[in-house]
Parts: sequence; structure tokens; C-alpha cells
Amino acid sequence: MTERRSERSNVPWEAASLYLKSVSRNTGLHTMVLASRQGLSVSGIGDKSAELAAVAPIVAEEPASLKEELLAGITAGEDVQIWRVQIRGRPFYLAALGEPNHLTEEVQFTIDRIFGAPAPELRN
Repeated sequence: MTERRSERSNVPWEAASLYLKSVSRNTGLHTMVLASRQGLSVSGIGDKSAELAAVAPIVAEEPASLKEELLAGITAGEDVQIWRVQIRGRPFYLAALGEPNHLTEEVQFTIDRIFGAPAPELRN
């Protein structure tokens, strides 16, 4: 069987970054970040991914409380796209800059799989 991925990692946050890089190539999104509810970057790609992670929860939950100048400094005027995702049943945000997109459920499934619980050890 031929391996479809040329880059891979067993480290979850590295694997997620590689996956986001692949999604980016296929969607025209140039900056993507998986952010916690506290605005911390879990995995991301692009020059402003950490900054985007910091504002993702506010953009998603309380956009009126965000100063436009702060957001413009991060996005250079581009619209922020936010998708709510679950990892092990906990809420996170996938934030992106670039061409408007409707990401498929496959993205949610893959992110959850990457960060999913490790397989149990088999004993002899």
C-alpha cells in the first residue's frame, strides 16, 4: 500500500500542524490555528497563528468586545473564519485567514483522531 502522506509525526501537535498545512494547500487558507478556550495555540500554521489563537475565542463568543484595531493588526483586514471543534469532548476553535471556506466534517474527525486517546497497550 502506498503512503499518501509524505510528512508525518507521532507527536499530536506536530501531526495537527502537518494536517492543517495540508488543509491549507487544498482550501486557500494561509493561516490556520487550533486554539484553546483560553486563546492558546495548540497547533498552527502561518505567520500570525499565535496572535490569531489569542483572539479566536473572543471572535467566536464575544465579537462586540474586541477592538477593531487589534483585530485589524492581526488579520490585515481579512475576515476571521472560526469553526468550533471538539477534542476528547472538549471545545476548541479552529481559526483561519484566507479564502472563505466551508470545511467538511472530515476536518473535525481528523483533529479529534490526532488528539484522541492513545490506544491501550497490548500485553503478552
